[in-house]
Amino acid sequence: MKENLKILFSFVILISLILGCSKLSDLGGDSSDKLFFCESYNSSTDKCDGKSEKFTSGYLTVMIDLRPSKRVVGADKVNININDLKSGQVVDTYPYDTKPDMDYVFFEKVDFKNTGKYKVSALKPDGSVLVSNEIEIVDK
Repeated sequence: MKENLKILFSFVILISLILGCSKLSDLGGDSSDKLFFCESYNSSTDKCDGKSEKFTSGYLTVMIDLRPSKRVVGADKVNININDLKSGQVVDTYPYDTKPDMDYVFFEKVDFKNTGKYKVSALKPDGSVLVSNEIEIVDK
């Protein structure tokens, strides 16, 4: 009988630890927000074709997903900012109109003209970063 109680007690402690750790990961919030890249995006089917972090030069679609943290854009405009990782210099900035309540947004025709590694950020008009990610543009 005591052996069964020990097993039951151990099981209860294990379940408590698992549930406690999952709650702690929820407190991290925006760490699971995403900025990612597609060769093309179809909004009617929510299909991101050619999703990758390495592409050849040309136009891409930049996607941001703020749903995991339950955040929204919170602005009428968002700038997609491209910085060269090596120099830290801004290469291009593409302004887009948004709605403040959006939490999943796509930005079409972002032009990556030259090979290299870049940091791409979605910025509010005040310069605060919504989310960012890196991309590599390679030769054909």
